[in-house]
Amino acid sequence: MIKLIDLHKSFGDQVVLHGLNLEIPKGKVTVILGPSGAGKTVILRHMIGLSKPDRGQVWLDDVEISALSEQALSRVRKRFGMLFQSGALFDSLTVEENVAFPLMEHTQLSREAVAKKVREKLSLVGLQEAGAKLPAELSGGMRKRVGLARAIALEPEIILYDEPTTGLDPLMTETINQLILDMQRQLAVTSVIISHDIESTFLVADRVAMLYQGRIVAEGTPQDLQRSPLPFVQEFLHRGKR
Repeated sequence: MIKLIDLHKSFGDQVVLHGLNLEIPKGKVTVILGPSGAGKTVILRHMIGLSKPDRGQVWLDDVEISALSEQALSRVRKRFGMLFQSGALFDSLTVEENVAFPLMEHTQLSREAVAKKVREKLSLVGLQEAGAKLPAELSGGMRKRVGLARAIALEPEIILYDEPTTGLDPLMTETINQLILDMQRQLAVTSVIISHDIESTFLVADRVAMLYQGRIVAEGTPQDLQRSPLPFVQEFLHRGKR
C-alpha cells in the first residue's frame, strides 16, 4: 500500500535516511523498529507528506505523494490518521472537542452527526464517560487513547503510531497494544507503528522492519527477525528483552 524507494534525507551534515527501501502491505500491522534517534519519526513524516525526501520516492497505491503539491497532499492526508507520541491534544478543548476537531475542519457534517461520531470513537477506545474532561485531568494513557479516537475520527485507511507505548506503565502498555489490535480487527485498517519496544512489537506486529544507519537492514515476520544472522539485530532484540 505504501512504498518508500531509495529514500535519502539529511538535516545539515546529519544523514538520517540513506537509501531506505520499504513496502507497507495493506491491512497489516507493520512495526518499524530501531533505537531512539535512528530516524523512525522521519520515515512517518515522509509517509504522510510532512517531509520531502532529498532523493527518492514515496508512493501511496499508484500515486507518488512525494511529488504532490501541498493542496493535493491535503486530500491524500485524509486517508491517514496519526497518533502522536504525546497525544498532541489541545489543552483548552475538552476530550469531545478534541475528537470532534478533524470532523469540524474537514467535513460538512451537522453538529448532531459530529457528536454521534465522537461518541462512537470514544466508545471504541473505552472513554465514553470522559467526554467533558480536559486533557490536564487525564492520565498519560488516557490522553493517548483520546489521541487515537481523534486519529480515527475521519475513518482513515491507514493509522500511523509514533511510539505509542513510550512512557506508559506495563498495564497501560498492555491496554494500548490491545487497542491497536482492536482497531485492526474492527476497522480493517493498515497500521504502521514506530517503536523501540520489543515486547509490544512481538505482540502486535504482522511484519517488522529494522532500521539501522538510515536503511532497513532486516524485515519480515517477528519470527524472521528473531532468526536474523545480523549481529546488530540480535543485539537490539536481546537488549530490548532484558
